[in-house]
Order: sequence, then C-alpha cells, then structure tokens
Amino acid sequence: MEINASSNSTKSSFEYANDLQNAMSSNPLKKDETSAEDRNKSIQEAASKVDAKSLVTGYIMQFQMSVTISSETNFSSQNGLFGGTSAMNDPFKLNSILSGLDLKSIGYDGKPIQELTQDEAKALIAEDGFFGVAKTSERIAEFVLAGAGDDIEKLKAGREGIIRGYNQAEKSWGGNLPDISKETLEKALEKVDKKLASLGVDVLDTNA
Repeated sequence: MEINASSNSTKSSFEYANDLQNAMSSNPLKKDETSAEDRNKSIQEAASKVDAKSLVTGYIMQFQMSVTISSETNFSSQNGLFGGTSAMNDPFKLNSILSGLDLKSIGYDGKPIQELTQDEAKALIAEDGFFGVAKTSERIAEFVLAGAGDDIEKLKAGREGIIRGYNQAEKSWGGNLPDISKETLEKALEKVDKKLASLGVDVLDTNA
C-alpha cells in the first residue's frame, strides 16, 4: 500500500491528464465497467490533480521531442547520402546509424539507403531530390509549423527541437555534418523564424 501511495504521489500532471481522459472515455452503461457514480468520482479526482501549467509544459516537451527525432532522421539520412566517398563506402557505420531511423515517418518509401548506388544517392540529395536542401528543410519546418500552429511557445520549442536534432545527428556521426546539412538547418530555421516574426516575436532574441 505504501508503494502504491508513493507511486501515485509522484505522478505528473501529464499522467493525471491521461487518467482523466481514460475516466471520461469509460462507458458506465457496460456492466463490466464502473458505475456512473464511481466514474464521476474518478473524473473529479483526476481533474483536481491536473495542473494546467504543468500539463501544457508536458505537451510542449513531448512535441519538442518529436521534432528532435524527426529532424535527426532527416539530417542523418541526408548526411549518409552526401558522404558518398566516406559513409557510403563504410557500410558498417552507415548501417549502425541508419538502422535506428524510421525513414517512413518522414515520408521516404524508396530503396533502402544502404543499397543505393552512388548515382542514386546523388539524385536524392540533388536540388530537387527528396533529401535535397529545399525539400528537407521544408519537411522539417512544416513538421514544426503544422504541429505548433500559432502557439508561440510550441514554435520556440520546435525551433529548439530542430537544432537538437541536428546536434544529435552530428553526435551520431562523430563529426561535423556536411555543408548541405548546415544549409538545410539554416533554411528550416528561417521558415520557423518567419512564422515567429509574423506573431510579433523578436527573432533576434530567439536566435540569441
């Protein structure tokens, strides 16, 4: 009993919010579920422990993490393709990095990167290629813009997530990413900064 009490006391508002959502979605008319009275008590108890500020913070952090993962996937894949004379010629390293990436999550459904020829890899990072600067930066920025809307805090968190994803990709490769990835990062941030500026945010202060 003491263990359960301790566990409940450390629950976050985000977890209580999930409890609230589960309680509200239960059907009191089903015999195998709680009665309407018990259901209402569960809703009231969960709702009383949800702190709005902490809940919002939790959702923003979750959003930022999603952006970071998406950005890392884009940058790592782009770097693997660009390194035609190094990474593509080092199958072990390439496999170890790309094996943990979900390329389908960013819309890539082509041939596995590890199996590409040099010409196929070059085509993907060309100006109009899937992993070229234009399309990759657009994909990364749109992930943030679509998920954040006009929410300034989410936009800022998403912007930071892009940078974290870039740094994670750099760390995974064990060195600086090529110029194509640096240019992609700059273009993606420009798009997010433009949105922030339209909402009255001092972009220079964001960049500081």
